[in-house]
Amino acid sequence: MLQQVEKRENWASRFGLLMSLAGMAIGLGNVWRFPYLVGYWGGGAFVLAYLVCLMVIVVPLGIIEAGFGKGIQGGTLDAWTVILKNSKAGKLIGSVFCVGYTTMNFYFMTVLAGTIWFSYAFATDMKSRVDPATMYQYMNTEQTTVLTVIAALILAFVVFVLYKGIQSGIEAVSKVMIPGLFVIFAIIIVFALFFVPNIAEGYNFYLNPDFSVLAQPRMWKEAAGQALFSVGVGPGCILVYGSHIKKDADSNISFVTVALIDTCAALIAGFAMIPTAAALGLDMQSGAGLIFIVLPAALAQIPLGNILGILAMFAVFFAGITSAFAQMEVCVTSFVDGFRMNRKRVILAVGAVTMAFVIWSSLSTASFDFWNNFSGNYVFIVTAGLGAIGNNYIFGTRRVLDEYANPGSEVKLGSWFVPLVKYISVPLMIIVMVDSLFPFLP
Repeated sequence: MLQQVEKRENWASRFGLLMSLAGMAIGLGNVWRFPYLVGYWGGGAFVLAYLVCLMVIVVPLGIIEAGFGKGIQGGTLDAWTVILKNSKAGKLIGSVFCVGYTTMNFYFMTVLAGTIWFSYAFATDMKSRVDPATMYQYMNTEQTTVLTVIAALILAFVVFVLYKGIQSGIEAVSKVMIPGLFVIFAIIIVFALFFVPNIAEGYNFYLNPDFSVLAQPRMWKEAAGQALFSVGVGPGCILVYGSHIKKDADSNISFVTVALIDTCAALIAGFAMIPTAAALGLDMQSGAGLIFIVLPAALAQIPLGNILGILAMFAVFFAGITSAFAQMEVCVTSFVDGFRMNRKRVILAVGAVTMAFVIWSSLSTASFDFWNNFSGNYVFIVTAGLGAIGNNYIFGTRRVLDEYANPGSEVKLGSWFVPLVKYISVPLMIIVMVDSLFPFLP
């Protein structure tokens, strides 16, 4: 399987780079998790905390990770080899990082399959015959075979896109889906302004913060975790996507732009869902069921709700599928570069292994819950914390800036940036990581 190193692809254009990075960042965290956390924490206060955490923790760490990737032109195996100055240890730790991140697709495909199933439910006006909570339960308990087939087909599409390559695959699809996502949510927002009664009250809930919740450390931890999960800092996706930036191209402004696009996606998803649900008096603390239970219930009360429901499900699908590309590409790029393997063979091998676990998770609730908890709550946050330590304390923030990030970038980050990262961003990241493993924040 070992062979001569293949020529690495770079992003073909600046727009393609931004849309691909945005596709990597924009995912279920934006259009699924962010709206229900906003609802759970009482509206705008969570948005404020999210933005603070984004600027203080996520953006500084992401700039370093993207610059590091651009500099080494490799994946997690190469990165940890450079960090530790030891090939065997680097390949071992790098393999754990990339494989751990790829396990997110084990359960991810089933969630995406749910968006397709609910699109069908909206198209057949199922909500007029069955209440949304029953629809959701029916999908999970009675439609497992259908969901499994859909999940397998979605994964096959992910494999096909990666097989086409960086430019013809990931970049080409992202340039269509990411703008499409924003267009869909804009249509929903405009429609809600005209057809949802009491929509002004819904916007009041979303935009007027209850500042009392800002005194709760748990809320800040949730906001930091959401910002990290949303943008994807830490486990290797920004590193890998950054490694496909040309060495003489900009990575600093590119990452900041992507973080802003990602934040806009989260905010616009919130605008599309939260005010409508709040205006109609629905439960804003329904947790993960917001997208599959609260949203259908809200749409059932307005004209053309089925059409808006289909559009909303497609927006969620677009957001999720572009993240699924990244979750597999991290493993593909890392093994291709780290072990000098053939890219297409690696894609097929990773795809085959992932397919087995996707089918298992679709058929077994216990398997789905395990991988959801394992990869989302442990692997992601631990690799993010260790990645921040490796990039900034072992390799060195200043070294990344001087050797990798600043060269070629339109805006050079000065000496002020180093203490920000080393003494504020990384320590806060470590606190979030430790609390996720051993909760101590009240």
